[in-house]
Amino acid sequence: MRVPSQRPALSRLRPWWIAGLLAALGPSALRAQDSTASATADQPTPPHSHLVEFVDGLPDLINFALPTVGPNGMFRLYVHPHFGDFLHKDYLRLPVGARVTVVPHVEASAELDSYFTHGLGDNSAGYGLYKLLLGLKNEHSLDGRADAGWNMGMNFSTPLSRPPLELTDGYRHTLPYSGATYPLVHKWKIVGYSTLGADLLSHTALPSMFGRNQLHGNSLSFITGAARDFSRFQVSMTATYATTSVLSNESNSVFGLHPSIVIPVRPLAHSRMKALLTFSGRTVWGPDGREIGVSTSLRVEFDIKKK
Repeated sequence: MRVPSQRPALSRLRPWWIAGLLAALGPSALRAQDSTASATADQPTPPHSHLVEFVDGLPDLINFALPTVGPNGMFRLYVHPHFGDFLHKDYLRLPVGARVTVVPHVEASAELDSYFTHGLGDNSAGYGLYKLLLGLKNEHSLDGRADAGWNMGMNFSTPLSRPPLELTDGYRHTLPYSGATYPLVHKWKIVGYSTLGADLLSHTALPSMFGRNQLHGNSLSFITGAARDFSRFQVSMTATYATTSVLSNESNSVFGLHPSIVIPVRPLAHSRMKALLTFSGRTVWGPDGREIGVSTSLRVEFDIKKK
């Protein structure tokens, strides 16, 4: 494990059983790693970097009816269970969050992540909260267009309590960013998106638990990609680059490619509930070598209020 930086922390789809079976595979799955060092058997598995977590969430967050801030009066709840934990961990992670359009073009979000022993393994994990995420985003259209826009926002995450070590890296993350969405090929419904942001770290009382290829200092990141909207699903390809050479006394970089397929599922027409079934891949190059992985995830959203 490298020493942390010492610089101050600055549609409908049927049948349902197919979706349920695929979602039950859970996040995680295949990974090939090229590294000169290997972890000991009793060392807990560290989390992914925040850059990887952010990009993994992109398919769930991209709104193909741009701009991405919801309509005035929107109040949306979501739950994102990690079903793969039944196979790979002694506990189940259950993030629950909300997104609300507080005023036109301004969206606030909050997410509370919890965990609890699922009873299929060691019961010593217990239960509790392990992370809080807060966000605020301001969206603007370009020349009054509905298919292109730019935004500025700020996300903040902090660990809570004293969860199992593999659930947190032990740092608070402040993530300012600015992004844009724009049409690439109208005929094929292909949309491009780019984001420039920063990840500013602040150590907590918890031990440092950096993940594989997670940068250990303040970093700048650039994310760009394209997505196409089909009648029953969306596909996207995202490229990421992050470096500590500008905001830290380290000089490390991480590059990644992330293809994804998102399938929206509605139980009934005009239902206020929607499930997003996501299949994604990951290829990451960084200081700790190369990572290749695939995962599936399920996110359920409820529109409580919409004018």
